[in-house]
Amino acid sequence: MRFIQIRACLLGLSVSLASFAWGQSYPTHPIHLIVQYPAGGAIDVLGRNIAQRAGAELGQPFVIDNKPGASGFLAFDACAKAAPDGYTVCLATGEGMSLNPFMFSKMPYDPSKDFVAVADLVRISGVIVASAKTPYDTMGDLVSYARANPRAINWASFGVGSNPHIYLSWIDHQAKVEITHVPYKGSAQTIPALLSGESDVTYIALGFVLPLIKSGKLKPLAVTTPKRLPQLPNVPTLSELGLDPGTQSWVGIFAPAHTPMAIVDVLNQALTKAVHDSSLIENFLAPQAFEPATSTQEAFNVFTKQDRVWAQKVIQATNIKLDGQ
Repeated sequence: MRFIQIRACLLGLSVSLASFAWGQSYPTHPIHLIVQYPAGGAIDVLGRNIAQRAGAELGQPFVIDNKPGASGFLAFDACAKAAPDGYTVCLATGEGMSLNPFMFSKMPYDPSKDFVAVADLVRISGVIVASAKTPYDTMGDLVSYARANPRAINWASFGVGSNPHIYLSWIDHQAKVEITHVPYKGSAQTIPALLSGESDVTYIALGFVLPLIKSGKLKPLAVTTPKRLPQLPNVPTLSELGLDPGTQSWVGIFAPAHTPMAIVDVLNQALTKAVHDSSLIENFLAPQAFEPATSTQEAFNVFTKQDRVWAQKVIQATNIKLDGQ
C-alpha cells in the first residue's frame, strides 16, 4: 500500500513538473481567440485591443476568429472542442456562459464542464433609459405608469433572450407590471427607436448612450451596477429600488477544459496586464464605461459559478425560453 501511495505521489509530481515546463515554453506559435460577435462591435473591438497587448507581452500574436450567430453556440462549441493546449481560447460574456444553459433545453456545450476560466476582463456599466418623449422621469414613475396603463409602455430590446429583454422580464416579475416587449436586431435600431419615440425604454451599456443622456435626448431611470456610477451620480441603482437582478454584464476569457493550469496562469497574467494598460483604459474602456476587472483567475472562476446561480434564478422566475426561436 505504501509503495502504491509513493508511486501515486511521484506520478502527480511528474505531471506537475511537466505542466510547469509546458507553461515555461508556452507559447511558441499564434493563439486563436474565438469571438462570438461580428467584427467591428464594441465587444469585438475590446477583444482585439486586449489581444494585441497580450500578444505583445507573450511574444506571439492572437489570431481573431469571429464566429457570430446561433446565440454563441458556434463560437463556444468550437472552443470547447479545441485541443486543450492553450492555443485556442474564447472571449465570452454572461449571456453565453451563464444565461444560455437555462434558456435552452439542449446546447452543444456545457459551460460548467467544458471550459476553464482564464481571465476576468471587464464589467460593463448598464443603464435603463427612457425616451425624452415619455411622461416618466424616474424608475418609480415608470412602474406607477405601467401599473395604471398595462402594456402601454414599449420596451426595446436586442431580441428575445437578450440582456434588455431579461431586465424587462425581471422588472415585470418583481414590480408586477405588464410592459410590452419590442425586439430589434441591435443597438443600431434600438437607439433611433427611442429617440423617435417609437419605443419608450430600454436597458443598454452606458457607453452607447452617455452623450445622448448628457444632451437630454434620453432620460436615465436607473443603473444596473452594484453601486452608483460616477458618470450619473444622481441616478439610483436598481438595487436601491428593490428591482435588482443581482449582476452586471461582464466579459472574460475561457479555454477548453483540461488546459494545463501552468498555461492558464501564463495567459491570465498577460491578459490581466493588457486590460489594465493605461492607454487602453483612457482611449477605449473609459469612453465605453467598461470597468477593468481586478479579480484573480481563482476569483473569476468563483464569480462565474455565482453568476450561473443568479442566471438560473432569473430565468426560472421570468420563464424565458429560446428553444425554437
